[in-house]
Amino acid sequence: MVLVMKSRYFLVALLVLFAASPVSFLGQVPFDAGQYRVKHKKFVLKNGLTLIVHEDKSSPIVGVNVWYHVGSRNEKRGRTGFAHLFEHFFFNGSENHPFGFREAMDDLGANNRNGTTNTDRTNFFEDVPVSALEKTLFLEADRMGFLGGYISQEMLERERGVVKNEKNQGENRPYGRVFSRISEALYPYSHPYSWSTIGSTEDLNAAKLDDIKEWYRTYYGPNNAVLSLAGDISPEKAFELVNKYFGDIPPGPPLPRMARWIPELDRDMRDTIEDRVPQHRVYKVFHAPAWKDADAELLSLFADVLAGSRSSRLNRRLIFEKKLATDVSASMSDRELGGLFLISATVKSGVDPAVVESEIEKVLDETLKGEIGLGELSKFQTRNLAQFLRGSERLGGFGGRSDILAMSQTYGGDPEAYLQKLKTMAGATPASVMDASKRWLKKHSYTLTVIPAAKLGAENVAVDRKTVPGLGAAPDVSFPAVQRAELSNGLKIILLERHSVPIINIALAADAGAASDGVRKAGVADLAMDLIDSGTAKLSAFEIADRLDAVGASLSASNSLDQSVVYLRSTKGGIADSLGIMSDVVLNPSFPEEQFTVKKQAQLASIAQRRATPNSAALELMVELLYGKDHPYGVLSSGKPDTVSSLTREDVVGWHRAWFKPGSSTIIVTGDTTLSEIKPQLEKAFGAWKSGKAPQKSIPDRPSTKGGRIYLIDKPDAPQSAILAAHLSERNGQAEDLAAEPLFRNFGGMSTSRLNRNLRLDKHWSYGTSGVLQPTRGQRPFWVMAPVQTDKTKESMIEVMKEIRDIAGDRPITGEEFESIMRNMSLRLPARFETLSSLESAALQMVNYDLPNDYWSGYANSVRSLTEADLAAAGRKFVKPDDVIWIVVGDIRKIEPGIRELGFGEVVVRSLE
Repeated sequence: MVLVMKSRYFLVALLVLFAASPVSFLGQVPFDAGQYRVKHKKFVLKNGLTLIVHEDKSSPIVGVNVWYHVGSRNEKRGRTGFAHLFEHFFFNGSENHPFGFREAMDDLGANNRNGTTNTDRTNFFEDVPVSALEKTLFLEADRMGFLGGYISQEMLERERGVVKNEKNQGENRPYGRVFSRISEALYPYSHPYSWSTIGSTEDLNAAKLDDIKEWYRTYYGPNNAVLSLAGDISPEKAFELVNKYFGDIPPGPPLPRMARWIPELDRDMRDTIEDRVPQHRVYKVFHAPAWKDADAELLSLFADVLAGSRSSRLNRRLIFEKKLATDVSASMSDRELGGLFLISATVKSGVDPAVVESEIEKVLDETLKGEIGLGELSKFQTRNLAQFLRGSERLGGFGGRSDILAMSQTYGGDPEAYLQKLKTMAGATPASVMDASKRWLKKHSYTLTVIPAAKLGAENVAVDRKTVPGLGAAPDVSFPAVQRAELSNGLKIILLERHSVPIINIALAADAGAASDGVRKAGVADLAMDLIDSGTAKLSAFEIADRLDAVGASLSASNSLDQSVVYLRSTKGGIADSLGIMSDVVLNPSFPEEQFTVKKQAQLASIAQRRATPNSAALELMVELLYGKDHPYGVLSSGKPDTVSSLTREDVVGWHRAWFKPGSSTIIVTGDTTLSEIKPQLEKAFGAWKSGKAPQKSIPDRPSTKGGRIYLIDKPDAPQSAILAAHLSERNGQAEDLAAEPLFRNFGGMSTSRLNRNLRLDKHWSYGTSGVLQPTRGQRPFWVMAPVQTDKTKESMIEVMKEIRDIAGDRPITGEEFESIMRNMSLRLPARFETLSSLESAALQMVNYDLPNDYWSGYANSVRSLTEADLAAAGRKFVKPDDVIWIVVGDIRKIEPGIRELGFGEVVVRSLE
């Protein structure tokens, strides 16, 4: 469960917009409410429940969002923390469904689910396949109306402990006690914001079962809730279902509700606390307007002027000009009763925090006495509108369309209350922003300085902090000896011993993967592996889970292009029992019809979501264009809507029967055991598996990619263009494979790669880019993914092509750049095999690519022996600039003319459908 505070631009993250990207003007930014409106229909049931429905049939999912108008402000002194504690209770089950809510959501294929609490409200949300909506509404209704009788003392003790640990974890983080201190200092003792949402440990300890039940009866009735649905559901059908399950829940008592309470300080206040933090930090805080107040939006813009970008006033003065701080921020937290305006600065080591505080006050005073430039303001208005656009596609979850409608109804009494806030922000002028800022920020304030707690005693000798120590020689990297064996039925064994902890990992890898699907059954391997632990001939899914829990073990499954893997995690003492469960799951899966239907719908929903995501949409088209529709790699592993829709339970059963064979599978064992110990146990568990081999997969080579083509997928009004440049490269097993690892890490595999330095760090056109030679058993695709701002699409394509040509030979990695990437590779090596899971992953690669036994034991020395010439040869081998094809997902109206001007080749407009 997430405990949240409303940030100054909570609205920025939530708003859903459908308009073209606004154009920045000096001064006011034009605003047409019709362009930003989230269409909806509102109902109020007889018991007071408010239902809001937004219909969007683009994906077969529905975002479900329930807001209860209760938060920590509804608590009393001595009984704090109840709102957040009760949020935890909602995940335990209810009277008519006495099972965990999370588990129920897992069974029906829910995504993006959670619950959060703040000062003013508690909400719960989940995105579900439309086929699971009715069951979801039943569960939400049961939580709303039928939870009281299920609450027990045992549940209270359990959740009280969980919350106390959450509180400790939060306060244990650097600066984790700051906001509790601010709340206590700024608000009067009787103000409901004067305590933290998570409450005090004393109050949590004092909570009684009767108190909890009374809290539920008082605040969780339908008349204190908003249910918001967004997605593939008509308003009429939604009302029918909601009235069916929620309509007979009796309302709670009428609730008095304070509308506004903004205190005023009668003097400036100063405070200091010690904390285990690396640097001093200074906070300056003012009381500020409430959520409904127009001034809240104006102060948000003023915060941007102070510290909204690198070039803002506080940033320039404190970080770049005077070099007093390492970071600064300014924000407007607009809560329901009243907000806070906060300025903070992390003090540079060796600088007196009083000097930083003085400089903050100077900049604030100069700004309030001076003027805000027209361009200075409008750039933030335009940026904020662009941020709205970047969040425009989500239906549900925190910040989706269902959330913004519920928030507006709860705080503003109208699902469209957000439009007024947006209108105020877009219509702000320098004069209106200055007037609002003077009204609020010329009042008394509270200043808090956080001081690093003392760590060293007087006997310690001071260290020369001016001399940076050098790096020692890279440590040796060891890899366990690879031991191999085989069971009587041909099942191969690889053992990697490590005896540091009494745990054992087992991975059974079948030579299947998505490449085994067949074109007409694409997605069947993913579906089968998702279902494999859902029941056996002897055990139900719940019994499997219970038995694994009883011996401290866990089981999971996954699917890659080339392998299908079942994983067991066990203690040494529980390995015999857990191996028996694992073998039952692997050899005798029942693939229950009910579970099959649920998982299939979840997979279809996942495909729909994938296609709504520009990067994923581009990748789906990429594999089809590079490999062809009839190639095993020509479809993403989850399949396509038509292939998955046609799958039957018999298809899943048949796939498992054909591809799970001992003669083409390998058991990988890592951990605290020996071959003499584990082999008899494996023979007992898997020896009855009937001998045989799976069919031989055919992964044919394709001709070199025919370059000079640009494929455009239209995404109207998209704020970004997803640029993908790709071509087919060489199969695994080339002499240059080892050198390709540092080559592509430096090119596009880390935050400081060439691509990121160019498009993100230098030009700020992208949040992040990547470039890879994707590992596969057959021909590997080389691709670059660059999501960029729409108005820099053409320019970004030029830069991407330049980087591709550079790495292919025009600018090889040499000198300090080569030394830097090789240091990076060498120093990362010790952590490469730190865990059993990492050893297991290495062994899976050995199986998939038929690597020799000594491959990993010699890996570190092989990497360290690479030269500049090796990396240059890898670039020439694997990257062919003239073979590149382009896929761009974006707003064609805005990007097509510029793309055609590039002359990169034929432009083809495509649709994923």
